[in-house]
Amino acid sequence: MNPGEHAVMAQVEATHWWYAGLREAITKTLASGRFRLPDRPRVLDAGCGTGQNLHLYRELFSPSYLAGFDLSAEAIDFARQKVQADDLYLSDICDPIVKERDLDLITSFDVIAITGAERAREGLRRLVEHLRPGGFFLINVPAYMWLHSEHDVAVHTTQRFTVPELETLYRRIGLEPVFSTYRVFFLFPAMVASRLVHMPRARAGKDIRSDLHAPPGKLVSAAFRSALRLENALMARGLSFPFGGSVFVLGRKPPG
Repeated sequence: MNPGEHAVMAQVEATHWWYAGLREAITKTLASGRFRLPDRPRVLDAGCGTGQNLHLYRELFSPSYLAGFDLSAEAIDFARQKVQADDLYLSDICDPIVKERDLDLITSFDVIAITGAERAREGLRRLVEHLRPGGFFLINVPAYMWLHSEHDVAVHTTQRFTVPELETLYRRIGLEPVFSTYRVFFLFPAMVASRLVHMPRARAGKDIRSDLHAPPGKLVSAAFRSALRLENALMARGLSFPFGGSVFVLGRKPPG
């Protein structure tokens, strides 16, 4: 990421509408009863960033093992300030260090969008080897390469995905997709309009900053949160959306 991006992420991710909506999507999907984790599961966040999702897992699951790794030492330092985990360490999703076997849940959010699917594929396969049979792998990534904009330049996104592309990647690394959808469906027209405005400035350079540096006001943020809350409630009932700003896929390692 460009300089300053991890710092602003650490500052806003607890309250920012986008991050809050993603955490609610995670919660409602994994706590809905449709995809049941064992009591006190063993959880790894591959590319944990500044740690807010690890904090969620600690509160939601009371895991018997909680770990996260990231390529950025700065991100790991921020994560250590937010959550008590069994392991927080430097590693690369393309060549990951995995310290425990028989994991129940692995998550990875917006990481392979930075590396690209092909570079990450063998590393993801190695992560799957550390899942127990029947264990889950959850990935969220940005959607549609034609939406690549200034924000993507700032956070070093190289690939945006479609649902079929991510499902294909899951099958290639030994996972069965069990729930796939686009996210940020109701807000998608506003998102497209915003990104189109910023696309002409989507050039390489350290002066480019992500959307996190200019969050919307309280009323707009509350409206965005409400839209995602409705979306997440429908997802919890098994509804998949035909388009949106993110791709959200839950996979399961086949038993046996």
